[in-house]
Amino acid sequence: MLPFSLIEMPRDLNAFPLYPYSVGRHIQYHHVRPAGFPVHQIFLIRSGSGRFRDLEDGTETVLQPGMAYAFPPDRGHEYYPLSHEPWHVGFIGFHGSQSASVLEGLSLLPPAPFRLERFEECWEMLGGIWHTVNGNSSARQEEQSMQDLSVTLYRLLLMLRRSEVSTGAATRLENENVRNEALNKAVSLINEHFTEPLLITNLAAAVGYSVQHFQRLFLQEYGVTPHKYLQNLRLQRAMQMLTEDPERPVQDIALNLGMETNYFIRVFRKAHGVTPGVMRSRLHPGKDQS
Repeated sequence: MLPFSLIEMPRDLNAFPLYPYSVGRHIQYHHVRPAGFPVHQIFLIRSGSGRFRDLEDGTETVLQPGMAYAFPPDRGHEYYPLSHEPWHVGFIGFHGSQSASVLEGLSLLPPAPFRLERFEECWEMLGGIWHTVNGNSSARQEEQSMQDLSVTLYRLLLMLRRSEVSTGAATRLENENVRNEALNKAVSLINEHFTEPLLITNLAAAVGYSVQHFQRLFLQEYGVTPHKYLQNLRLQRAMQMLTEDPERPVQDIALNLGMETNYFIRVFRKAHGVTPGVMRSRLHPGKDQS
């Protein structure tokens, strides 16, 4: 493990079109940066998996072993592990007048994860930068050392360059599969627990998404919000109970559906135009209603 290290800035930053700002390799836990990081970042994933979330547009990306991912400065984000296996992440932050243009020229921006053909070489190069920084005993990095760091950073970026356009499509497919698995899990949870008090916030957390992003994905996939899907299941079950048991009190039906009675009556009336009691009298004419 190589802990996070800040790298001393040269007196004249303009002398280096590219220059490392921070570097490290360690087990990554949940981290939130609402205001973003002050420089460009690149992440390398050695083991485990995690989710990276762009806090500005809600985009979520799953990062897995062998992947690299670049992200621009001053943009809010968070990331956290998904697997039981430790999420081993290498990272380097860098600045310089050519940072953005070099990343764009190498197709590393806009952000999109991709698999590295030469992952181990890039991983070792990160370690080399870290050891150069932490092995320098002088009060300031020597000029030659600073030049070496800048050159090594540029070599690293060249090695990170995507070799195949198809990599992006494969990664998008992989992320789509992860998304579909999460939505399928959410639907299964709703189907299994719709008769219990069930919060959408808990559903979103169970599948690893923010509430807003979870609702947006669910709506895109199923045409209704997760709340509406849950509500429809409960109303279907309510009609079934009204049909099968004309003696069952409305309060008991509501309780069985994990809903407060007055709220249940209000939702039922909105969906069917009448209260549950009136519906039951229509389903079972001549029966005494309670």
